[in-house]
Amino acid sequence: MSEVHSSRPADPRQLSPPSFDQPGEVNPESSPIPVSSPAPRQGTIARGRRVLRILSSFFLGQGALQAIQVVTGFLLVRWLSVEAWAQYGVALGLQLTMTSLMDLGVSGTIIPLVGEHRDDRRLVGRYVRSALHLRNRTFWLLAPVTAGVFFAITWRHHWNWHVELLLLASVLLALYSSGHVSCFSPPFFLFGRLREFYLPQTFSGALRLIVYAACRLARVLNAWLAAGVFALTTTLNGILLERKSRSFVEWPDEDDPQIDREVLQYIVPAVPAVIFSAFQAQISLFLITIFGNTANVAQVAALGKLGQLFNVLMTFNVVVVEPFMARLDRRRLLPAYLRFVALAGLCCVPLVLLAFIFPRLFLWLLGSNYSGLSDLVGWVIAAACINFLAGLMWIMNRARKWLFWSGTVLEIVLLLGVQIAYILIFGVSTTRAAVFFTFASSWCYLATHLYVAIVGFWRGPRKTRSSPSVGS
Repeated sequence: MSEVHSSRPADPRQLSPPSFDQPGEVNPESSPIPVSSPAPRQGTIARGRRVLRILSSFFLGQGALQAIQVVTGFLLVRWLSVEAWAQYGVALGLQLTMTSLMDLGVSGTIIPLVGEHRDDRRLVGRYVRSALHLRNRTFWLLAPVTAGVFFAITWRHHWNWHVELLLLASVLLALYSSGHVSCFSPPFFLFGRLREFYLPQTFSGALRLIVYAACRLARVLNAWLAAGVFALTTTLNGILLERKSRSFVEWPDEDDPQIDREVLQYIVPAVPAVIFSAFQAQISLFLITIFGNTANVAQVAALGKLGQLFNVLMTFNVVVVEPFMARLDRRRLLPAYLRFVALAGLCCVPLVLLAFIFPRLFLWLLGSNYSGLSDLVGWVIAAACINFLAGLMWIMNRARKWLFWSGTVLEIVLLLGVQIAYILIFGVSTTRAAVFFTFASSWCYLATHLYVAIVGFWRGPRKTRSSPSVGS
């Protein structure tokens, strides 16, 4: 999921690239040796090589993984019938929603709470175990809720009962396994082990594509089979990431209640917004499922696949931007924050213009079943760009521990106000109405995270209890 040039600051050290030092290595910027001596130059070269290695690993690894995921997603849109794609889209949308609800931001606390103590592998292990422990508990609490919501939003479409049960089983398996994926991923980012992070996922992604192609050739590919294969590959990812992560993190023997309390205290102000946003992320799809017909559901789900174009950038935010911002010196914080936002905006502008001028380029990815949606493509991409900018700001705010009750209240009140007004005025029973509903909602996220950033720069991070001492 990235920097942009700005005017040169007075202090030349502010122009240094992000520190991606490996554990136990010395940051050249802290050296007392004069700049003209060979040591800092060698240190700068070594640091530059580390930065290049990290970035190349990310773009090669994420590029390969993203290419497989994008190709797989768009081929499914083409290969599945309209009804089957609608069924798969609803299942996937519910899974994404419940994943956010079950996580509640817990896995995202690992990097900010570890902060500058990232070299302490025992401490990292304690936070990972705490996150996984809390995540698994919420799964068992919310699994019955997931089943109830699934049947509630699909009952009016009268799909075969065995299809619905198999889709639900796939959703629950993917939900449980996604907890292992999300909780065991941060150590790879903290220690710069990106190659080992991407290899197993790229392998399972390629395997998933091969299975889909084989089912297509055998003419047996359908919604529940596609969802089942997705759930199984997610499970495989979780197993592989957990096994590798435990090899370079010191895993504690038991759960730590102190760490659990710290994690919960950290995320409490954001929990209402996370719960609210979990439904908001797929709200258009859910509304069109309730008020529209199966064709509308398929169209909204298909247009949503265009948002995959931003996944590599969103992942860059989590893998590279968040760890960098979490340990960045406050003097360099504002310029770095503005550079990331400015560069993201510059990347979005030409993409939005292309979507409005040449929408057929995007619709070709979706196939002939959705060729009549050219007038909506530009608005879909525009909404995705706004959400991407808001997501970038959320990641940077979270990295600096800028989680405030006022931001949570503003997000909920603003979104509810805009969405209720939209539903009362326009309704959400057509594909076009659902697209503009998403576009209007995206501005609320951007406004909220901009407000939180302003408050964060003004007040600093919210105070929490001290983290456990390193090595304790």
